[in-house]
Amino acid sequence: MPAAAISPDGIFRQAQRVWQARAVPPYESFRVLCDRTFLAARCDSGDTVEFTVRMSDGRTFARALSTNGNASKILMQGGYISGPVETPLGFYRALPNDESSPAPSPPNLAQDPLQTIATVAATGHVYDIELTGEERIDESLCYHLTLRPQIDPDRYPLRELWVAETSFEVVQLAYERPYGEKHTRALVLYRFAPVGPEHVWTIVHIEAQASVRGLFSTRTERVSDDLSDLSFPTSAPDWYFQQPVPAQP
Repeated sequence: MPAAAISPDGIFRQAQRVWQARAVPPYESFRVLCDRTFLAARCDSGDTVEFTVRMSDGRTFARALSTNGNASKILMQGGYISGPVETPLGFYRALPNDESSPAPSPPNLAQDPLQTIATVAATGHVYDIELTGEERIDESLCYHLTLRPQIDPDRYPLRELWVAETSFEVVQLAYERPYGEKHTRALVLYRFAPVGPEHVWTIVHIEAQASVRGLFSTRTERVSDDLSDLSFPTSAPDWYFQQPVPAQP
């Protein structure tokens, strides 16, 4: 549909409807180099982390795979993951310090783990939305929308959307959130694509960066990675997602 034939708000709301109709598989599995995750200190150099996520509640199992592909050790059982520069990795919530339950979603974000950060749902007219042009992302010609929250930017983090013109799928998005020290912000970008024979739309690439101010200088922390070996198992052992009972002294 030509850009002139639909308003920026119309593009946004159609993308929202398409997003909410996306299929949610029971489990998702993927791999990331361990030294690019929050688990780096617990891995050997060159290890890969294999994550398995239960999509109904976001609980996660992670194990390190050594360079020869053998499983070496369990890194997480029944917790939740957070990824580049303390932002949620993929679809999953960052948690409060006690890690006992998912953090509350801002009011414009859906309650289920799949749509926590990446959803394009909004409450009322929260964002001022502008169509800044058209861009090609991989094979898709996309509307490029920029979003400016009218209130509370920390609770309404979306800043950019790239929406496929033919299907209104969200092909790419960027959001912003506080990071580390006061006044420091992290900008995170997710790219989506249909994966596997079921053509499940899922995150396939993540980029994040933050400028961290020191006493006499500013450094930029940056990460960029593809999720590999993406799959959607039909089953997984229950113990993967049950936090171990601490040993009695």
